[in-house]
Order: sequence, then C-alpha cells, then structure tokens
Amino acid sequence: MTRKTQRDWLDTAVHLLAETGFTGLTIEALTQRMSLTKGSFYHHFSSYQGFKTRFLQFYEGEGTLAVIERAEKGGTPQEKLRRLLEIVVTFSELSARPEVALRVWALQDEEVRQVQQRVDEQRTGYLQALLNQIVGDEAQALKAARLLYATLVGAEQMQPPITGADLQKLFDEILRFYGII
Repeated sequence: MTRKTQRDWLDTAVHLLAETGFTGLTIEALTQRMSLTKGSFYHHFSSYQGFKTRFLQFYEGEGTLAVIERAEKGGTPQEKLRRLLEIVVTFSELSARPEVALRVWALQDEEVRQVQQRVDEQRTGYLQALLNQIVGDEAQALKAARLLYATLVGAEQMQPPITGADLQKLFDEILRFYGII
C-alpha cells in the first residue's frame, strides 16, 4: 500500500467537498474515502481545525496563486489574459462544484469567508492589472475584471453550470464589449 501524503488528503477533501458540501467534509468521511484510520489523519493534521486551515491554504494556493503563476509564464498581457481564460475554461467543469460548496461554507464560517474574500480580491486584482495593461484605463479595467469574474462565479452557480466552450463564449463577448479583443 502506498503511503498517503498531506496532498492526498487535501485532494480527497476537494472531491468530497464537491460531492457533499462542507457539512460532509468530516474526519470520518475523509478516512472512509481514503480507507485509512483517524490516526493517519492526525499524523498529517493536528486537529480538524488544523486540517481546515491547511485546506483553505491549499484552496487559495492551487485555485488562485498557482493559476496566476501559470498565466504569467511569458508573453504579452493579451497572451497572459488568453492563457488565464484558457486555464479557467479548461478547469471550469472540474472546479465549479468545489467552488460553489466553498462559497456556501463561507456564508457559515468566518475563517472560510475571509479566505474566500481574499481569493476573490486576488483574482479580480490580477485580472484588473492584466486588463489595465491592455486598455490603459484603470476604471475600465476594473469594471471588465469584475464583470468577467462575476460571470465565472455566476456560471458556476447555474444548474447545470455554464462551462467549457459556452463559458468561453461569454468571456469573449465581454472582451469584445470592452474592445479588448
């Protein structure tokens, strides 16, 4: 049997959150999903609170900072924007459910709310900076960034979620409206 890492626990937690919502994200559910003992969980996390804090760091790092880092890999601001939207569209089908569940959790938990707020600010801030480099108008860049991000968040909330090529079409329409493409 392969040893499980903290990353394995966190990846499993993302899937469990997507399937069950935050109320189903328990030590018992995680250990059952991974066919491991509570001792194994406590080997990686000091407590459920320690797990939750680490999980939120993981969410912020993987879902925001790593995406921005990938988008920033060279090129013009237009190329970075295209790369960013491609990443978002590619992963929209996979990421919509945990994102929605996390937003629901943020309504119930102050720590989660603070992380979600910071993630939203980082994402829109990055978009605004990219768009400002393209259009040279900070106010217009802020409006376009908020509209693009609100479209993503709203698309995730739809039933079924708007993903893939349909999401890309919405992004393209916004970019055309602002004269960015």
